[in-house]
Amino acid sequence: MRFKNFTLLFLMGLFGLFTTNLFAQEDATIDPADIRYWIGEGENQVVFIVNWAEPDTALAWGYRFSEATLTVKDVLDGITATDYRVEYSASGSWFSDITFNDGVLDLGLAGEWWMFNVNGITAGNYFDAQLVADGDVIKFGDESCGIITDPEMWTYVWTKEVAAVYPLAEEAKIEFSEIEYWVGEGQNELVFCVNWNEPNKCLAWGYRFDDESVMLKEVMDDIAAADGRFAYVAGAWGVDDITFDDGELHLALAGMWWLYNVNGLMGWYGYDAEPLHDGDFIKWGDESCGTEIAPWTYVWEQEVEPVSVYTGVDDFSVSALSVCPNPAENEVFVTLENAGLNVVSVYDLQGRLVSTMSVNATEGEQVRLGIESLMSGVYFVRVSNDNAIQTTKLVVK
Repeated sequence: MRFKNFTLLFLMGLFGLFTTNLFAQEDATIDPADIRYWIGEGENQVVFIVNWAEPDTALAWGYRFSEATLTVKDVLDGITATDYRVEYSASGSWFSDITFNDGVLDLGLAGEWWMFNVNGITAGNYFDAQLVADGDVIKFGDESCGIITDPEMWTYVWTKEVAAVYPLAEEAKIEFSEIEYWVGEGQNELVFCVNWNEPNKCLAWGYRFDDESVMLKEVMDDIAAADGRFAYVAGAWGVDDITFDDGELHLALAGMWWLYNVNGLMGWYGYDAEPLHDGDFIKWGDESCGTEIAPWTYVWEQEVEPVSVYTGVDDFSVSALSVCPNPAENEVFVTLENAGLNVVSVYDLQGRLVSTMSVNATEGEQVRLGIESLMSGVYFVRVSNDNAIQTTKLVVK
């Protein structure tokens, strides 16, 4: 008898531990600040989560609205109307499946039914009648990957860590036939684009070459050598900045870093080791104006504009910048067409400033630049004042 009582007490203790652990399970959620993809507009917002099995995956969207309340069906309809990757099927109030397919994940019902809760509590109404309000968290779950915490109340929780869904975005492009300014010669062609922020601007050049492939760095160097408006700054880990200055636009890095893709796919190599081929579409982007659609994968949706043909004379300049001799060896003389304060700067092919000086000049005055310390190669001389910015190429022997 004592043995039986002891056994009973032991089994009751195990059951107590089991039920305690069962009820201790917490539904995984996500902070609204971590949501990447918000759908809808308004001052109110809810978080919408779906947990699938095979594989166990939990994804979250944000939904914004202006009404005081709306139904779960309203949220579902708004999300599926905007994000083609997610769909649901239902017959009246009976909900049968939610699917998600982004080309990598192909998710659908793996168990027998779907459940949903609001703020961790099993919903009391069907999805087309259940009201939600600002701040609520809605979670649908495939019961096969959930944990039932109260069998009598059909209460489930899903403990899989919730990941924020990346937003949809489509890379803006331009037809080769729309390019106005081609650099280089050859039967092969590619398009080179850069997207800046503040203002959000995307400009495109065409590049021609004969070899089977060409390095991205070579393309950038040749464009910089041909187009005095364009320059880039090489850093220890890649490209620190890309600039464009035509006197009206003054474009440079506004965010934290630059990224590039080739034919819509992020580049795998450093820019000085990325091979390009006939027909490729290359785009650099300031990350602050891009949309991250996957980890370290950005797209830029700003309309692409063809760069105008560079003539070496800014549209608003009264005359071309005169430097002589050119090529030069030890010194060069720059003619300043505009009286007043002129800033005379010299840049290398990577856009790095190698010398600068300020001169309070008279109209037509010539100033001497000492170039004895410069390595042989191609440079750019730029003169800026209140009336114009003029740039010309300088060859140092």
